[in-house]
Parts: sequence; structure tokens; C-alpha cells
Amino acid sequence: MHRDYSPKGVKVFFIYKSLAHPELVGDYVQPFTLDERLEHARQAEKQLGATVPWLVDAMDNRLKHALGDRPNSEFVIDPDGIIVRKRAWSHPAELRKDLVELVGPVEHETREADIQLKLQLPLKPAAAKGVASRIDRSKMQAIVIEPRIDPKGQPFFAKLRAEADRGLLTNGKGRLYLGFHLDPFHDAHWNNLTTPLSIKLTPAAGLKIDRLTAEAAKVEAASDADPREFLLNVEAWPKGEPLRLTVTYFACVGEESCHAVRQEYEVHLRNDRDGGGARGEGAGYWDGKEFARRMLASDKDGDRLLNKEEVTGLVQPHFAHFDVNQDGQLSPKELMAVADWLNRHHQPGVPAGKDSIK
Repeated sequence: MHRDYSPKGVKVFFIYKSLAHPELVGDYVQPFTLDERLEHARQAEKQLGATVPWLVDAMDNRLKHALGDRPNSEFVIDPDGIIVRKRAWSHPAELRKDLVELVGPVEHETREADIQLKLQLPLKPAAAKGVASRIDRSKMQAIVIEPRIDPKGQPFFAKLRAEADRGLLTNGKGRLYLGFHLDPFHDAHWNNLTTPLSIKLTPAAGLKIDRLTAEAAKVEAASDADPREFLLNVEAWPKGEPLRLTVTYFACVGEESCHAVRQEYEVHLRNDRDGGGARGEGAGYWDGKEFARRMLASDKDGDRLLNKEEVTGLVQPHFAHFDVNQDGQLSPKELMAVADWLNRHHQPGVPAGKDSIK
């Protein structure tokens, strides 16, 4: 589309927003600063081989919110700034139809095979992964964190992700996940020959939690790049009261440069609509049964089958691909296969687009 319609005056942009699925490919984590977000966009440009220019949302995510908080939405805006087409999920074939209608056809339509993208692999972790034990947090949701950023201080080699289960979010009693994930852009690893990462919590009045201090478990390997994770039990968390957290750790870049780091956060018990849904080991890839159950919430006639009008999100533009028996409906078994496809499709090293559902 960019190649075909740029000569006709159509400007095409990708918009970089907060990550919809942090930790998925390349273990990228949510940036804390605009400079980090810009670096993410530059890496995405290299990794995807994209020639389409990128726009980067502000750190308060004002554009994401204004456009409806969708992870892969699509908009066509006319020269007067009026939105003339919009989709909750991008659909390239329908977009081309829109442009033919709004701008006119092109003489020679660019095909997928005509585009030779120079792809790059995601950033590699600075040390081995799969060394430390992981916490299952598949049914937890991101909650708001506020890092205390010192512009002249050390970078956040490891970034906090906080999540809560339904009970904690609903009534202030439940499980709290605190995970410190190395940011691959800083190329750092843990030094396991020294003191492990530790946290100290300072709860506000009325907040009752099972531990106020904790230290990450010892790891046998001399170094690794796995997250350092904690699962805490909260007995009471009054609404509006923050949890203050201090983390101390050693981060090493290369063989000789190690940094003693002390950083602070505030954690708030409210859903982070910009936090995204973490995917990957420990965070739980798409569980087939759970994915099918959620999709079937759109089953209007109660027959436990979804037609194209009933499905939402990324399934709709690829409905025919997922409808294996071509009966015009997606069964629970086919929906579970969609989850399997998503897991394979989004793992590092698996090329996009050509694999089939079986």
C-alpha cells in the first residue's frame, strides 16, 4: 500500500504505542522514557525491514487513548483531518479496497512477493536464559507502577512489572507479582557470584502483606538473563494507597563492567490499561481452552460456534485461514488451534504468515 499509494499523495505511518505483549519476541519490556520508546521504534524498523515511517506516541499514551486503546487498529484520515475509515484490527485487503474507492486504483498493484524486506533478528539476551525458575502468572493483570527516574542516574537495567490477580484487584486481597526483567537494550546480565537482587517494601497505612523484604533465589550459573520474580500474598490493600518499593541489584555489561544499582518505585492497585498482556514463558502463552472460552463470549445465538460476524480482533481478518473445515464457523476445537497458531507464530525464530493450522 505504501509503495502503491505514496505517489498518489497518500502518507502511510506506523504508530509505536505501548507494547501490547511485552516479553514476547526479543524479551522487550515496556520503556520508561521517551528516549527508550524511540529506541524501540528504531529497533522495530530494523527488525521488520520497514520503509514506512514511524510515529511514536508520548509517554502518557495520549494518541493510543484517543484512538481507542486498540493494539492493532487502522485509520484512514482525509486531508481535512476527518477519519473516513477505521478498524479495530488492521485488515490489509479491506484497506486496499478503501484506497481504491477513496483515491483510485493503481496500474500495477504491488504483491507480497514483490517486496524484499531486509529483516533483522530480535536483540539477543546478554546471557543464557531458562536458568532460573519462573512464576506462573497467566491469570494476572498489569497494575500501575511509577518508577522514580533520575535523569542523571543509572539506567533501569532491569524494569519492574507488577501484576495482580482478580481477587487483589477486586477486593484488595490476593496475590501480587513483582518481576524485574532485564531490558535487552541495555545488554546487561545478572552477576550470580555476588549478592542476589533484593527488594524492600514500604506499605502505606492499612496495607497488609506477607513479606516486606525478599531476596531472589540463588542461581547456580555464574550469569543469566532470566527475570527475578516474587509472588506475594496481600491480606489487605486499601484503595488509593500506594506500595513503595526499593530494589537493589548488580547488573553487568560485558565481562568487566558491573553496576551496583538501587532504584525506587511506587506500585498502585489499579489496572494499567497501557501495561499490555505479558506473553511468553512464565506469563503464559495463549492457553487454548481459555482462549476459546473468551472468544465464545461473542457467541450471540448460543450454539458454541462463531461465524465471521461474531468473531473479533485478529481472528476476523484471517477467518478463512482459521476455518479449517470451511463451514463458515469456528468451533471450540478450531479456536483452540488458533491459540496454538498464535503461540508458534509469535515465538522467536518462527517465520510469520506461511504456517498452517492443523
